[in-house]
Amino acid sequence: MPQPIDLQFNYPLLNEQTHELWEILRSELDKAQSLLTLAPTAGSSIDRTIAAKWLSQPNYIIDPDDVYIGSGGHHSCFVALLAAGLQNKTIVVEELTYSNFKSIAGLLNIRLIACTIDNLGIIPASLDEVCRIHKPDALFITPTVNNPMGYVMPVDRRKEIVAIARANNLIIIEDDAYGFLEDAELPNFFHLAPECSFYVYSFSKPLAQSVKTSYLLAPKAYSDKVIETLRSTSSNNSLLLLSALNEYIESGKLKDLILNKRKEGFHRQQKARELLKEYQVSGHKNSYHLWLVLPAHVKSDELNNRLIEAGVKIVPSVAYSVSGNPYNQAIRIALGGESDFNRVIEGIEKIKQQIAEIKP
Repeated sequence: MPQPIDLQFNYPLLNEQTHELWEILRSELDKAQSLLTLAPTAGSSIDRTIAAKWLSQPNYIIDPDDVYIGSGGHHSCFVALLAAGLQNKTIVVEELTYSNFKSIAGLLNIRLIACTIDNLGIIPASLDEVCRIHKPDALFITPTVNNPMGYVMPVDRRKEIVAIARANNLIIIEDDAYGFLEDAELPNFFHLAPECSFYVYSFSKPLAQSVKTSYLLAPKAYSDKVIETLRSTSSNNSLLLLSALNEYIESGKLKDLILNKRKEGFHRQQKARELLKEYQVSGHKNSYHLWLVLPAHVKSDELNNRLIEAGVKIVPSVAYSVSGNPYNQAIRIALGGESDFNRVIEGIEKIKQQIAEIKP
């Protein structure tokens, strides 16, 4: 039975990086058997110093004491929510938000309130209104190469969001899963509001899916809670993976790899848009996913069922919807789940075929 074409999961892995990653892992393992043990909770001082340098910008220098090493992006999101005491609380999200964050919120009995977005992200006036009506406790946001829409929020709007968050005592949690694909260096919300912001940077997408390591920035007031939560929710990180990651960063290889992933993402995005030129699509120019708006008579859940039968995996828009009336008029197509781009092209052609077969 043929393998389904994966346009659902989105971990871009370039063919040439497999050998390089293996060589670094083998080199690190040869250094000392001690690498088979676990790292200290939150990471060693070396790990946190390298992380702080990686996450700093010329106008925003990160203190290593504000960095904590997690076991992947989802884990760091959990840690932020638990350390901030947001179980059973209310969190504002973009009206189309990361589907797995919806699942995490459900596990912690968190109520999600949708905030209106445009092509630049959350609309500040909408956030202001949501705060006035619902009195939320936090904001979860993906402002840079958003998942699923692909937009990038400009700095002025980020500052507006910070002002509203401060006025309403909101905790901000930023997930930066795809921000590495943006060419411009933009301040994250921790840079702009370190006293009330958590920031998650994971390496499964910029480096490799199996590298379940993440950097978490957290306000100093939550330091003890973050360390306690890290200790309680994992058995700490692998020294081998952390050592390999440090080498990847310090050698400059990760920067080079990210530049190559941007180039490949641009190629895939442009080719996919060309194949879908008769449809309304949006996505970041370097992104490995795009958002396809469906014809009015086509529902995303119905199309998803047909595509499963045709051997293609995508994500229907209902998976990202937060409002009481689920948005059901689009699909997300991932371009990074298949290393062979010809498989992606084949999947897109099947999507077009299935849409054409659904009659008004």
